[in-house]
Amino acid sequence: MPQVDRAPRNIMLVTERLAFRSGGAERVLIETANALEARGHAVEIVTHERDMRPPFFPMRFGVTHTNIRRPDRARSRTRLRLDRWRERLYARVYEYRFPLDRVVWLSKHGAFWRRLEDHINLHRPDVAIAFLPSAIVALGLIRPQYGLRRIASLHNVPERDLCDPARWDPNPFDRQRRMSALHVHDAITVLQPEFRDWFPEDLRRKISIVPNVVRQVSSARRAKFDKEPTVLSVGRIAAVKRYDLLVDAWKLLADDFPGWTLKIFGRGPLHNDIRDRISELGLGGKVRLMGHTSRIDEEYLKASIVAHPARHEGWGLAASEALAAGVPVVGFESCPGINHLVKHGTNGLLVPRDADKIEGLADALSTLMRDEQLRLRLGGAAPASVADYDPDKVYDLWEDLLYEPAASRS
Repeated sequence: MPQVDRAPRNIMLVTERLAFRSGGAERVLIETANALEARGHAVEIVTHERDMRPPFFPMRFGVTHTNIRRPDRARSRTRLRLDRWRERLYARVYEYRFPLDRVVWLSKHGAFWRRLEDHINLHRPDVAIAFLPSAIVALGLIRPQYGLRRIASLHNVPERDLCDPARWDPNPFDRQRRMSALHVHDAITVLQPEFRDWFPEDLRRKISIVPNVVRQVSSARRAKFDKEPTVLSVGRIAAVKRYDLLVDAWKLLADDFPGWTLKIFGRGPLHNDIRDRISELGLGGKVRLMGHTSRIDEEYLKASIVAHPARHEGWGLAASEALAAGVPVVGFESCPGINHLVKHGTNGLLVPRDADKIEGLADALSTLMRDEQLRLRLGGAAPASVADYDPDKVYDLWEDLLYEPAASRS
């Protein structure tokens, strides 16, 4: 069997938007870039976005970041007016029919993949890894002039990312492009083994399971922090996270647990709605919107419980970090990405599928809030439950993908 050349690779990580974005996929992209650069590879992150702010998460010295979109200051006034007119036109398109669906799609997305093609053929990386559907489509459409290995990396439930009309571009032609692009890539990464079964048979052979990294917290560090009567929830304040359920459930708990506080860390489009709901229910001071923090690791260590009420997750980053910190997690049995990590009665509690969502969530939280010994038992088992997601193990999986042969040719 021939030996595989394990020399350092020239790697390009592609995503459409990264400027000051604090989501889980953006964090994973940057941490993966940092880790691969630390292992001796040359790593460039390529984006295509109007926003010129830097990434939210720190990049390791040596990782380069290139925004291939032409900045507004370099565009003529006529071109800027045309861009604004097109954006207003897109907002008024409610029904996509042939050929309008193709015309609008090309106008929106054509510049990304054309510039990406030029950039790749100029710099000739060994491997290009596309994070999230818009980049997967762009990378799938380019025509490399050499043997480029292409990897599509999905970071949500595949059906949501590839078929949900409410996510990404609502144009049905875009959804067709998402699926067809996967056939061009040499490999596809998903976060959980269960996700492989969703794909058609011809794509399953390309799929590799590459989970997210979960960094263990030492027992000595965990022992330094006293537990507070706090339930913590961490994530983007958006509809899929269902913070409205959590706030409504807290209303059922507040009178029975006057010494407890619910803290929600994160920002998002529904921040004001959740703030107003807290005020409407008279929960001011009992439910606190904390915004972002750079010390979320300490917040986990001080919390007694982490609540994760999301509808679906590709991977519950907050839940996995809480488990590594020895904190039991409460979530929904029906939530992919949580039911993979949280095992009912072992490292947390899951609200049954057939339970009323608000009452079921309140019941699960109250069970843990009343029983310190149960919290200690579940929290004590939590770190071992995520030990398989150690950074070295996960980045070994990424490196293995880099060295497989490329099928892509011009």
